[in-house]
Amino acid sequence: MLKIAATLPPGALIGGEGEALAEAVLRSGGARFVAREADLLRTEGAITGWREAQGATVAVPAGPNTGNSRFDPGPPGAMLCREGENCGFTLPGFAPEVEAFTAAVIYRSQGEARTLASVFTGQTQNMIFLVERDGQVQLADRQATAGLTLPLRPGRGARLALMAWDGRVLRLGLDGRRAEVAAAIPGLAHPADFFIACRSNRSGLAKTLGTSRIHEVLFWPDRCLPGSPDPEDRAALAALEAHVRWSY
Repeated sequence: MLKIAATLPPGALIGGEGEALAEAVLRSGGARFVAREADLLRTEGAITGWREAQGATVAVPAGPNTGNSRFDPGPPGAMLCREGENCGFTLPGFAPEVEAFTAAVIYRSQGEARTLASVFTGQTQNMIFLVERDGQVQLADRQATAGLTLPLRPGRGARLALMAWDGRVLRLGLDGRRAEVAAAIPGLAHPADFFIACRSNRSGLAKTLGTSRIHEVLFWPDRCLPGSPDPEDRAALAALEAHVRWSY
C-alpha cells in the first residue's frame, strides 16, 4: 500500500469530482440539473418538473411536452428523449435580455440527439441553439448570423457539449475541443427562455427532436465560462470537465 505523508487539496483524489463541481457551480451562480429521481416532480406519475440540484429553481415541461418525459434510473440516471417527440424542459424568463450565458449538456447519443439546448428570445426574434446531427455538433442562431461545428468522435460514451456567448463571441465546446467566432447576433435584446432538449414552446418542430440520454444540464445565465479570465469561471469549467472525465 502506498502512503503519502501529506494533506492533499480537495479534488486531488478521484471520487470527489461531483462535489467539487457542485461547489464550483454554487460559487459561480450556475444551475445544475442532474437526472435523478429525487430531483423530479411528478403528478399522477407524469414528470411535471426537474428541480435544480440545490433546489434553487425548477425547469418545467416545454409547451408541447404533455407528459412525454421519461426517466431511466441507470446508473447513471438519464432523462430520455425520443425522435420526433417533445420531451424538453424550459426555464422561462431567465434574463430580461441575452448579454452572456453558458450552457452545458452531458449526454449520450442514440442515433442523433438533434436539439440539446437553446436560448430563445421570442417567436419573432432570434434564438441560439445547440444540436447534434450529421456526425457533428453544431451551434448557430436561427437568423444564420453565426455558426460553428465540431465533429463527433467515434464511441458511445458520454459527451460534454457546451455553448456560450459573451456578447461578442459565440463559443462551442465538445469533449474538451473548442471553436469560436466573433459575431453581432441580432434579436437578443429581449426577454429570454432557456430550453433543454428542444428549441421553444412551439409544437410542429418534430424534425428538430432526436434520441438521446441526458445525464446532466448546467446553465449559467449571465456568464461565459470559455475564454473568461475570471478565476471562478475557469474553476467551474475545469471542475465540469474533470467531473465528466472521471464520473462518466
